[in-house]
Amino acid sequence: MISDARAHPPEAEDATEPVDGSVDDTATASAAQDDVGAGETAAREPAGDDGRAQGPRLALPLVPALVVLLALLVAATAFLWFTRPDPSDIRTGDYTAALQAARSGVVDVTSFDHLTLDDDIEQIRRVAVGDLRDEAAEQLDGRRQEITASEAVVNTEVVDAGVVAADEDSATVALLIQSTQQSNADPQAQIVKYRIQVELQKVDDQWRLSGITGR
Repeated sequence: MISDARAHPPEAEDATEPVDGSVDDTATASAAQDDVGAGETAAREPAGDDGRAQGPRLALPLVPALVVLLALLVAATAFLWFTRPDPSDIRTGDYTAALQAARSGVVDVTSFDHLTLDDDIEQIRRVAVGDLRDEAAEQLDGRRQEITASEAVVNTEVVDAGVVAADEDSATVALLIQSTQQSNADPQAQIVKYRIQVELQKVDDQWRLSGITGR
């Protein structure tokens, strides 16, 4: 007799079914490769402030930018050149001459010595003009007896000075002066400082004092 096992052989196994989990392993490897590829893509595209990937940025060409900047600078320079104020008619030498005349003139007008009173009055007439010249000379001459009797000596020096305003024919100078006063009535010399303002006029191309006021 023929056995039933030989008459009915077992059905063949389905080749499509997974064996020992090999299909699952293949799917896992494929998913891992997809993740790696996505990571590489993210690394190539930088993230923005919101965390989203951004495409490559476009950089401006350097040379054209410099050309534009240079053109702007040239235009600004031309604007400043053509809109600059007209040059002043007053030269630095005019300021310097007025300042020097004020410094020396103030010393001559406010300094005197009982031994050289006539020379001091004559010096006032040389450095001053107008009412200032007449009044300063008259006051000094009118107090001649008092000055001689007290053996008065007044020496003035300029501590600081600066031109306030000036044009071709007139100028204003501010000064800080120090006056040392001595007489036989007091052996101790008195030192006094004054802030004054001096007006000057140009006469015969020379600066002359025309007024003195306190500040």
